[in-house]
Amino acid sequence: MCGRFTLTNKKAVKEKIGVDIEASFNVAPSHSILILEPKPKIVLWGLSPIWAKKPLNLINARIETLDEKPAFANTLPCLVVTDGWYEWKKSNTSEKRPFYFHNGGKILYMAGICNETGCAIITKAASPEIANIHHRQPVLLNKSGRTAWVKQSNIKPEHYYNNIYCRRVGLFVNSPKFNKPICVQPISESPH
Repeated sequence: MCGRFTLTNKKAVKEKIGVDIEASFNVAPSHSILILEPKPKIVLWGLSPIWAKKPLNLINARIETLDEKPAFANTLPCLVVTDGWYEWKKSNTSEKRPFYFHNGGKILYMAGICNETGCAIITKAASPEIANIHHRQPVLLNKSGRTAWVKQSNIKPEHYYNNIYCRRVGLFVNSPKFNKPICVQPISESPH
């Protein structure tokens, strides 16, 4: 699952996409996010089927069942622009420890689906490097994957982008209202 992410590299977003953004170190569901469909667009993170009487606000969609779930019918493929995301690892205590996945501030593109209500991020089984922290991860796409997804709604394993680094971060990110650079700062892995 992907329940929080970042978009902090204002310069790269302006250069690559031509959009001015406010840096966000803790994007949470229901926040406005930048997507490409294929043109840049700001939408809410949380998708509801057009037939839903009440908002469902689905934030993730499993790639394995994307074509089977009625909630995801009549959606369009899109790319969610990010430069990192968070996952939480269960510890021996009841505490969950947040980790930040990134590529040194480079812009990353997550596969997504959208409609007029908002957007959901597509997830897949985690790669071996990520699976020890969480069993799911966003579908990150390389250049050919981005084109294949947006033009043909088609993703194959060779379209995945896998050059990701990880670090443990503090509990600041647990609050969706906390949006400061310290959210992505590393903390030591020393035992308590």
